[in-house]
This record gives sequence, structure tokens and C-alpha cells, in this order.
Amino acid sequence: MEKSNAHWKAAHPLLFIAGTLMAGLMMANLFLGHSHYPVYAIVIIAIGLLLLQGSLLLPIPSFFRSILVLFILLSWGISIYLATQEKNLIHLPYPKPWVEGCRNWVVKKINTTIFSKEANGFALALLLGIKSDLNKELLQAYTQLGIIHIVAISGMHLEIIFKNLTRLTQWMPRKKFYLLLELFMVLTGVWLYTLMAFASPSIVRASVFFSIYFIGKFLQKSNYTLNTIAGGILILLLFDVKNLENIGLQLSYAAVIGIHLFYPLLNKMLPMDNPLLSFLWSNLCVSIAAQLTTLPILVYHFHQIATLVIVSNFIMVPLSNILLYCLVILVICPSVLGLSLIMGHWIEGYIVWINACIRYFYEQPISSSIEVHFGPIQITVYYAVLWLVYKWLNKKQSAYLLYLLVLIVGYRLVKLFSLV
Repeated sequence: MEKSNAHWKAAHPLLFIAGTLMAGLMMANLFLGHSHYPVYAIVIIAIGLLLLQGSLLLPIPSFFRSILVLFILLSWGISIYLATQEKNLIHLPYPKPWVEGCRNWVVKKINTTIFSKEANGFALALLLGIKSDLNKELLQAYTQLGIIHIVAISGMHLEIIFKNLTRLTQWMPRKKFYLLLELFMVLTGVWLYTLMAFASPSIVRASVFFSIYFIGKFLQKSNYTLNTIAGGILILLLFDVKNLENIGLQLSYAAVIGIHLFYPLLNKMLPMDNPLLSFLWSNLCVSIAAQLTTLPILVYHFHQIATLVIVSNFIMVPLSNILLYCLVILVICPSVLGLSLIMGHWIEGYIVWINACIRYFYEQPISSSIEVHFGPIQITVYYAVLWLVYKWLNKKQSAYLLYLLVLIVGYRLVKLFSLV
């Protein structure tokens, strides 16, 4: 348990640094618009480095040193914003010919084994993020039910790839050379799939997360999920700061943070001995935890709430995971003796059945969305309430309920007098 702010910062350095840089970025976006002064940005960073070095060498009280470090990190966030208006800080070439060759091979395998146009388009969208042949009516149904993330390449897809790659390498001896070889094989597989899926911001976020996690495991470093997430944010800031404005990336990070914070608390509220009931309850807790943190972002951007979002995620996420496993097996399945054709026929029937279920739920009157509008102040209040609820569930201290009551009453009073 952290005894002070200093202890917390020491335990979670990446989280503190990334959060402060993000605050600087948001301040710059709010007050500076689309100005770009890369020379000034370099000067600010250089001055910050000198001040930081001086604060470490000179006998400055710890409180003032903390304020100085906070100011330096905020100024660096502003500097990154100014320096990246025209181009990224770091640019890596995209290996287009090699990646397109791998992608075309997978597309060809799907096209020669799944013949139904709707099932084929759905399979390509789920596996590679190719949505050109996806049925538009079906896409609308997935959107209204709040499960559009199923056909958007995300961490869910990459987790399956990552877990299976690590399972394949478990037979290797636990010696340094083989561990290094395992690291190379897993990271190559993860990033190859990321590039094949057009390197969308949400899957890049997941790839960076798994890469940091696996490299840390190889180096035998302690693992803290929020630090790993924050490390991913820092890398994204260096490569493409504009990706942070991407809705998919925002939802991806929000969902991961929500699952990390709330899933353990929700899951242990109702312990079960029955393995099937335990699995179902665990799956429901994951859906609720992700929805808690993504809800305000969805409302802010789309101004609506899907009424069946919890139910549809509870049912469809496990079914889509099974389908994704089957598609991966289909891709690597040899074509001898018609094995891939048989499996493609089964997968086609499974996809048709899933989409029939989606259409059934979509046609029900209860599936219609509720219109809701959130502004920046409402989002801030929502996350403040959510944070206090988390602290109360985690610490079991009634003081957090009092803070929660004060916050809600204060906000309602402000709304009552039309000051917001």
C-alpha cells in the first residue's frame, strides 16, 4: 500500500509520466489550436532537461521538486503537441510488399473455402478487418446492439494470437537463447498480424501492450498493468500523437483500464464453484467492467446508448471468440483430402447462424438505442464518480461514499441553477 504521493509515483512511474504528458497535450489542444512551432518545442524540452538535472543535483525541498517535475512534464506534453502538427517524431517504413503478400494468401484461403458472400465478407472483417464486402444492414445491427467491436480488429483478436503463440513455444527449454528465440517468434507473429490487419490504432495499442508485457517478462521485471498501458501511450506519443484522437483507440484503452480495475472486484462479489456458472459470471463481469469505462466516450461521440449492450456482449463475445479460433485453424489447415473445404463449410454455417441471431435481436423493439448527450463536464463528473465507486469497492472505506454524495449533490445543485 502506498504511504504517500511520492510512494505512488515511485511505484507507477510510467502511469504518472504518461498521465502528465497527456494533460499537457490536452492543454495545448485546448488553448493553442493547430499551431506548430517545432523549434520552440525543442527549446522547451532542452530547458526542461536542464531544470530536471538541476532539481536532482541542487538541495531543493521535495515538495518544490515535485512541482518542478510536474511543470516540466506538462511543458513536454505541450512541446510534443507543437512538434507533431506536420509530421511524427519518429517514422518507420511500412513493409508493404511483404505484408500484402501474407494478407493476400489469407484472403485467398478464405475465398476458396467460404463461398457465401455474407459469410465470406464477415470472416474477412473479423479476421483481417477488411470491411468492403461486409453487409451494411448487418453492420448497422452490430452497431445498434453495441457489439461493433467484434468486427473491428482489437485486443480481443490479438490476445488469441498471442496466447496461442506462447502455447506453441512452451516446449522450448527455459534457457536464455531459447527464451530470446521465443521472444523473437512471438513478437514477429504479433506484429505481422497487426500489419496484416492494416495497423489500425486499436490493434497497434494492443500490439504495443503485449510487446511491453512480453519484453518485461523476458527481462524478469515486475508487471503492473497500468504501467504497461501507460508505456504504450508514451510510445504512441512518439510515433503518432494524432492517433490519440482516434475513437477506436480511446475505446480500446478505456475498455482495458475498466477490465483491469473493475473485473477483479466484480468477479469476486459472487464466487461460484460450478465451472460453467463461474465462466458465465466471469464473462458477464468482463462485459460490465468494459462498459463502465467506455460508456461516456460512446455517448460523447455517438449520442446514444445501446439498450442491449450488456446482453449482446455477454452472448456474442464468446461466440465470436470461438469463430475467430476456427478461422485461424482454417487458415493454417492443409488443403489435402478436402479438410479446409469441410471446415470452411462448417464455419460458413456457424457465421450464418450467428448473424441470424443478431438480426433477431436487432428486430426487437427493445433493441432501439436511447439518445443521450454528454459534454466534457458530464464526462469529467462521470469518471470522478466511477473513480470514487472503485475506491470504495477496493478500500471498503465509507469516506468515499461521502465524497461521492458530495460530488453528486454539488453537480445537481450547479445544474439546478443552470451554471453548466
